[in-house]
Amino acid sequence: MGKISEFIKNHKRDIILFLLIFIISSLSFGLGYLVNREFNHAPIVIEKCADFVSEP
Repeated sequence: MGKISEFIKNHKRDIILFLLIFIISSLSFGLGYLVNREFNHAPIVIEKCADFVSEP
């Protein structure tokens, strides 16, 4: 248990920086996903296809 607490004391700044980057990136991904779901438009439907075959 002493090694873990010593590691945390020695790398406290790096751990906090990693956690902040992880939290910010997770929030931005989640918000982007939610925004995309709200503005999802209806798919394009092709009702009639043009006939490109020439008749003899």
